[in-house]
Amino acid sequence: MFEAHSRRWVPVFLISLSILAFQAGAAEAAKRVALLIGNEKYEETSQLNNPANDVELMKQSFEDAGFDIVTTVHDVDRGSMVKALRDFEDTATGADVAIIYYSGHGMEMNGQNFLLPVDVSLKTDKDVEDEAIPLDRVQRSLEGATRLKLVILDACRNNPFEQSMTRSISTRAVSRGLARVEPESADLLVAFASKAGTVAMDGEGRNSPFATALSKYLTEPGVDVRIALGKVRDDVVSATNREQEPFVYGSLGGAQIFLNIKEVNINVTNNGNTQEVSPNGQSAAAADWQNIRDLADKDLIEVFLSKHGSDPVYKMLAEKKLKLLEEAAQTTVTPDEIAWEALKQSTDAAALTRFMERYPDSKHKAEAEIQIAALEPKKGLNISQTGKDTQASRDCYLLAGEPQSMPGFLGVGFLKIDSERALTACAQAVNENPDDMMLVNMLGRAQDAGRNYVDARSNYQKAADGGNMYALTNLAWFSIYGTDGPVDIENGKSMFEQAANAGNSYAQASLGWLYREGYGGVQQDYAEALKWYQASANQGYANAMATLGWFYREGNGVPKDFNQSLAWYQKAAEGGDANAMSSLGWAYQNGLGTTQDYTEAKKWYEKAANVGDAYSMALLGWFYDVGNGVPQDYAQARNWYEMAANAGSAYAMGNLSRLYDFGLGTKADPKEAVRWAAASVEGGDPSKLNEMKTSPNNFTPAFRKELQALLRDRGYYGGPLDGEFGAATQSAMDRLARKS
Repeated sequence: MFEAHSRRWVPVFLISLSILAFQAGAAEAAKRVALLIGNEKYEETSQLNNPANDVELMKQSFEDAGFDIVTTVHDVDRGSMVKALRDFEDTATGADVAIIYYSGHGMEMNGQNFLLPVDVSLKTDKDVEDEAIPLDRVQRSLEGATRLKLVILDACRNNPFEQSMTRSISTRAVSRGLARVEPESADLLVAFASKAGTVAMDGEGRNSPFATALSKYLTEPGVDVRIALGKVRDDVVSATNREQEPFVYGSLGGAQIFLNIKEVNINVTNNGNTQEVSPNGQSAAAADWQNIRDLADKDLIEVFLSKHGSDPVYKMLAEKKLKLLEEAAQTTVTPDEIAWEALKQSTDAAALTRFMERYPDSKHKAEAEIQIAALEPKKGLNISQTGKDTQASRDCYLLAGEPQSMPGFLGVGFLKIDSERALTACAQAVNENPDDMMLVNMLGRAQDAGRNYVDARSNYQKAADGGNMYALTNLAWFSIYGTDGPVDIENGKSMFEQAANAGNSYAQASLGWLYREGYGGVQQDYAEALKWYQASANQGYANAMATLGWFYREGNGVPKDFNQSLAWYQKAAEGGDANAMSSLGWAYQNGLGTTQDYTEAKKWYEKAANVGDAYSMALLGWFYDVGNGVPQDYAQARNWYEMAANAGSAYAMGNLSRLYDFGLGTKADPKEAVRWAAASVEGGDPSKLNEMKTSPNNFTPAFRKELQALLRDRGYYGGPLDGEFGAATQSAMDRLARKS
């Protein structure tokens, strides 16, 4: 009943996975414009080899990505360069995305960066401000863009005037490369070919290493710009043997931004078979529903239906939500009030973030901010391994952080990761701090949750090679379940052991799970499992504590001891483990190690429900349904069952069916009752299927006829609609269950 480990992946074959952003209006074309400047034929200093080629390469990339306007200028003097920037300033006004790419000479003086037109002579340092173009002027040309302003500088070469230029003031410093920038404009990024104070290479080929990488990744379909720039960095670092490291300065908001908005389908293959690997058996429909179910937004739900209308369970949930919104529209209740009602006790940071983004003017925004702040890593705790604690890195921890990876930090369970929001935060965090391997691992988690297994593996591997044991454990799970290739239990087990012996609590619990389950041919060994769970629990890992509670409750490998079980569940619940909270509710409900106490059971079920535990929501519904510890209240029961059903509980769907069948807490509606019963069966609840087959008289005659009608409509039944559950009807029910 209570699984101690929360991560199971089941392959679902022959499904194509789209990585186009799931959002209303995603297919609408955006206004995207670019200005490309290539200066190579300098009149007073050394000429360059690649700028013209680099500009043409980038022009092709942007045009292939469907940019509306791509303007190129070559070998411009100062007047022509200023004119090009001024003209582009008008072009960029009102654009969603505006980009300036510059390839040529640049320089830094007294902490300020300048781009060099081809007619500069720079006899003295006094000439710089008169003959060169300050970077601030370039940035100003982008100010009218609304979503993304991007400056790309392939200009971090050696300053050719550094030795020849006369210095009028001894303190006027001219350094190698370009100086670090801190963009103040909103939604502005400045990408350097090589980080501040270092120089870039022209390369030996037709294009510079930076331009080559930009052309490969920057306009990759369906890839957020921050992810793309991270890929550019990695490619250049590899191509130059770490002699050149691109860097990105500035920050963006929470929404993903694609430079190429064309849809792309990725087929992950395993032994030649096309498949979509589904973490924990969670379908794409279930994952998308998790990201919108707490929002009272008709448009989003309609987009969801257009994408997942073939999934009968989630189609029903979406249609049910639409009906509720239509009913609410007849009252004075606003959408944000409806959404907040489901979130006001939540500890789901992603859901709270979605709420604030969707309803920025809600009176509940401040409450959501307070709840999010309580979930963040403690202030004053340096969360960066390399000492750079930024807002992006904090957001990355908040949206994709490994559970209990820092003192007092709950973290985010894998199925709770909102991949889109986590991707934007973690990509930006890694761009700002590329040597922090925990951030790289969390970027991998975000990609993993979004089913982008190629990039997830790449980042897990990079972080593991950098010594991050969480990443090594995540890589091990790829081998254990064959996420992106053949199943290799021994390799996964070996990686678990390496990380566990290094003291990683997540790896220790994972290794304990392998022995507890006897998974994949590993010899089941409760003693060995207990050893590793105990080691993990000793470090405060809540999942391991909850599992020790299970061991003592079930008496597996240890004498059954409800008192010990209760104590471990209590510790795990205090650490934020939802399974432990739910298990405490079960213990108080059934008097396991304590006096039976429905009030206390209800308290723990409510705590678990607030962190999204569907099982606890369903049990709260059952409490009100039968009147255990609370006055019997079918309307309250229906509310809890519906919350649990929205969170994916097939058991709750089955109970909703009974309420609608008999008109308990709601108007009797046999058609609605049958839809919930079918959803329960398709959702995998064997008890509802068994009840319909063995005890048909538990259901009203109207229900039985409606069920036969549904089975007929699905193509499973061809007999009369007589309400008699004979062999043909029962066979059709079995087909319904197998279809799921």
